[in-house]
Amino acid sequence: MIVFLFTAWSMFLLTDGAAELLKNPDFESTSFSGNWICSGCTLSSSTDSFHGNHSGKVTQRTNAGIGLGQTVAVSPGHTYVFSARVKLLNMAPGHMFHNVQLRVKESAHSHTTHVNASTNPKTRRENGWVEVGFDFTVSPGIHQISIFFAINEQQVNYMVDDASFEELTYDANWKSEANSRITSIRKAPITVNFQNLHGSGYTVEIQQTGSKFAFGSVVDAAMIVDSVHRPYQQFFYDNFEWGVLGNALKWPQTEPVQGHPNLDNAMIAVNALRAKGKKMRGHNMFWGNAKYTHPRWLNGMNSSEIIQSMHTHINDVISHTRGTLEHWDVYNENLHGIYFEESTGHVNITKEMFYWVHHAERGVKLFLNDFAVASSSKMTTAYKNQALTMKNAGVPIYGIGIQCHTNAQLNISSLKYRLDKIAEAGLPIWITEFTVEESNEAIKADALEDMLTLFISHPAVEGVLLWGYWDGRIWIPESALATGHNVEPNEAGRRYLQLYHQTWRTNETLHVTGNYVYTTGFKGDYTLRLKHSGHLVRTQHFTLDNGGKTVNVKMP
Repeated sequence: MIVFLFTAWSMFLLTDGAAELLKNPDFESTSFSGNWICSGCTLSSSTDSFHGNHSGKVTQRTNAGIGLGQTVAVSPGHTYVFSARVKLLNMAPGHMFHNVQLRVKESAHSHTTHVNASTNPKTRRENGWVEVGFDFTVSPGIHQISIFFAINEQQVNYMVDDASFEELTYDANWKSEANSRITSIRKAPITVNFQNLHGSGYTVEIQQTGSKFAFGSVVDAAMIVDSVHRPYQQFFYDNFEWGVLGNALKWPQTEPVQGHPNLDNAMIAVNALRAKGKKMRGHNMFWGNAKYTHPRWLNGMNSSEIIQSMHTHINDVISHTRGTLEHWDVYNENLHGIYFEESTGHVNITKEMFYWVHHAERGVKLFLNDFAVASSSKMTTAYKNQALTMKNAGVPIYGIGIQCHTNAQLNISSLKYRLDKIAEAGLPIWITEFTVEESNEAIKADALEDMLTLFISHPAVEGVLLWGYWDGRIWIPESALATGHNVEPNEAGRRYLQLYHQTWRTNETLHVTGNYVYTTGFKGDYTLRLKHSGHLVRTQHFTLDNGGKTVNVKMP
């Protein structure tokens, strides 16, 4: 398994020289005077530590809202990163998980604001030392903030160690550096070796026909096969190589009545897209975030009945989709909902789901998929923890899906930090749902370009799928790239087309003056055409991947 490292090329850095802003961050001093405070709790020193010799132990809690904390001097408008390790000492009766939160209090004059900066909803005692953290941009006029740990269940005691609060310094040259990384990690050398080529007047065309880095979008299963929507279909086929059905493969849609699964509409769309050469993601096998994300007929069943229904569902779906999908989102948004944990009593059912789907179809790549992990920092660290734990346990997880529904005001340095944090799990990342909501098309175009540039420049990211493109069928209309009956690209759409078809695509015509032609290209599939005085004399296909490609063109 590849582990991705980023510290050498980050577009922003934690301040060199360890500008640590916390006092006694590692709890090595057993005196907490002037550093840590415990509001409604007792703080003591413990020799059970994550790092060093001591940690802070929090007991006798009487206040669920806030607990261990520290006040720190900051600069208005600056961005900071907080991290720490937490270990639960006990579980409250009747609870499968506890949510370890980090809260920030900003105070100016008589006005105080509390922000829930981080949430870690599936923390258990058996997890041991767990990383928690967030990035945070200080509001205007604020010169100090207070950071507090909070767990709603007062009877839960915990320890904290290895804390840090440092400023993030922004690199104004991030985009040029990102473009350099794109060249380095997304391109490879091409050598064309001509054999038995005589005379002059030859040219060689090197045309990229497919990209290794995935560009795709969600599609409506009905509209993508309905002749009434030709412009909608053509825009997709011309400008994306990957597709995902928005709703048609979800359990409530495929089996609204127990025992009567129907995947006909979904498979008509899947097969139509594959016939056009498009690769497909499966979204999703299970979803337990809200009451309408699973079939209603599950409600009232006992644990064994629900688990049997889950197995039946997997078998029903895979019997139709086997060999047609590249990916499956196994348990969608599982940091935001625990229906299947609560209804079955299986605290590790996420891991079990991955094993079940893997057993049903071993060739498909399996993903977590969640939101508020890149567009927000609330669950970034929790998501990394979950993926890393599953990977280390040998769960058959391939990658991490990031839903990034955002707006043009998203701090690009914060987005980069969150990608880096999630990538610490050492798994490939896919941006599975991407939207930029903005009414000003010029601003949206710039933001779209910046974020796509960041994504493709990141070595852990393997692809980006938009969550819609046409204002006539999209979740957030102001994120559309095309509008009107004819699905005409707007300014943001034209920017995407330029990036997809030109900036990040290789199409060259080179004069042949010897036995070799050298160039570089974006990794992917190619067609090579050798012409003499404008007439086609040879066509070959090849794939460019890591390490480059030598194409031998042998003439009779």
